[in-house]
Amino acid sequence: MGLRGPRKQLPHIARLTGNPGRRPIIDSGIQAEGEPFIPDFLPPDARGCIGGILNSMPPGTYARADSYLLSVFAMTWAIHRRAAHEVSAPGFQHVIRSARGGQQPNPWIRILNQQAALLASLGDRLGLNPKARAALHAPDDVPSGKFEGLLGPLAGRRYNA
Repeated sequence: MGLRGPRKQLPHIARLTGNPGRRPIIDSGIQAEGEPFIPDFLPPDARGCIGGILNSMPPGTYARADSYLLSVFAMTWAIHRRAAHEVSAPGFQHVIRSARGGQQPNPWIRILNQQAALLASLGDRLGLNPKARAALHAPDDVPSGKFEGLLGPLAGRRYNA
């Protein structure tokens, strides 16, 4: 049985999300290093998918070790794309005859649905769903002095009464 409650965010993501409770964000675990790479064996569609992901996420979100999960996501997307083209082609038959003569759904529909479910699962792990993106925001200006921002944004301002 796993841990109870929601899964904790990575420290990097927690800093981008904000810390309204002011609890300390503890950097626990191993920090992965290096820039992610795009494997050479992937087809052009999958390579473009990884490039799009890397260009759309904040710098430092992914490390070199994440390249493998990114390549699985990209390959899944390429297969899903191919299945979507097959299903949307003119003359596509949703029901076909099996080898025994009975009717069965076209296998492309099963492939399309399986890849969509896998994309949703992997996208959640990679932080690619809309909920994860909506929670991210860039940190505000970093205080320049040791005590700057300690009393809040309006400290030090004078107002005429």
